[in-house]
Amino acid sequence: MLLWTAVLLFVPCVGKTVWLYLQAWPNPVFEGDALTLRCQGLKNTPLSQVKFYRDGKFLHFSKKNQTLSMGAATVQSRGQYSCSGQVMYIPQTFTQTSETAMVQVQAPVSRPVLTLHHGPADPAVGDMVQLLCEAQRGSPPILYSFYLDEKIVGNHSAPCGGTTSLLFPVKSEQDAGNYSCEAENSVSRERSEPKKLSLKGSQVLSTPASNWLVPWLPASLLGLMVIAAALLIYLRSWRKAGPLPSQIPPTAPGGEQCPLYANVHHQKGKDEGVVYSVVHRTSKRSEARSAEFTVGRKFYHLCGGEMPAAQ
Repeated sequence: MLLWTAVLLFVPCVGKTVWLYLQAWPNPVFEGDALTLRCQGLKNTPLSQVKFYRDGKFLHFSKKNQTLSMGAATVQSRGQYSCSGQVMYIPQTFTQTSETAMVQVQAPVSRPVLTLHHGPADPAVGDMVQLLCEAQRGSPPILYSFYLDEKIVGNHSAPCGGTTSLLFPVKSEQDAGNYSCEAENSVSRERSEPKKLSLKGSQVLSTPASNWLVPWLPASLLGLMVIAAALLIYLRSWRKAGPLPSQIPPTAPGGEQCPLYANVHHQKGKDEGVVYSVVHRTSKRSEARSAEFTVGRKFYHLCGGEMPAAQ
């Protein structure tokens, strides 16, 4: 009776004690690392008939080896791993299963691809537009963000990776422009190539107003040069035709004009001693201004018709 009591004292409490542990290393695991799984008993208790599982599915069996090499880790290596084995606890041998351990392989995201979905023609105000963004590679979760001309218009998290979308109605011409998307995880971040969304009958609002003036500048300058040349030719021909109207002596009041005589002495050849007279018509109002021309000459103002004698 005492012997049976002593044996019962050493029987383990199987239902409450965790006898197996699954370890995965390195931790964290990056893409390309050598992934190793180890099924270990409590206090290094010997194990046999070891089995490994991933996401509840059988993966590998070993009679005595407690370590499993998984090779180079990839994104597909992620999952919930567990192991089971026979625990040798003298004087008993019993089968135990470990708790699951999550293996998350960290991989950088690839450059995402953006796709625009709308009708066969350019959308108009009121139409629906769908943006699809997908990164082919990268450890989840992946955060996708959508941009219009470098301004964020929406984002969405993909816990398992894959594709995400953004659906919106076209409200105005401001919805036209260059769209892009960005994929980000715990390792890296990448931006897609931009895609242009044009609306039916819309114009590019972001074009500077000065751009349309540039082609017209040479023509405008040429036109100004032609006008200036024409004015110059007209003024030259006008000057050759006669004096300006302001240079014609005004008519005296009542129409009366006075002849202006000037004697010129010629000193050459046979005409020596001969006096020539030049007659100009002028008004009485110009008499006051005629004095400034009397230097070296003599002028006579005759209004009665008599001719002065030559001197």
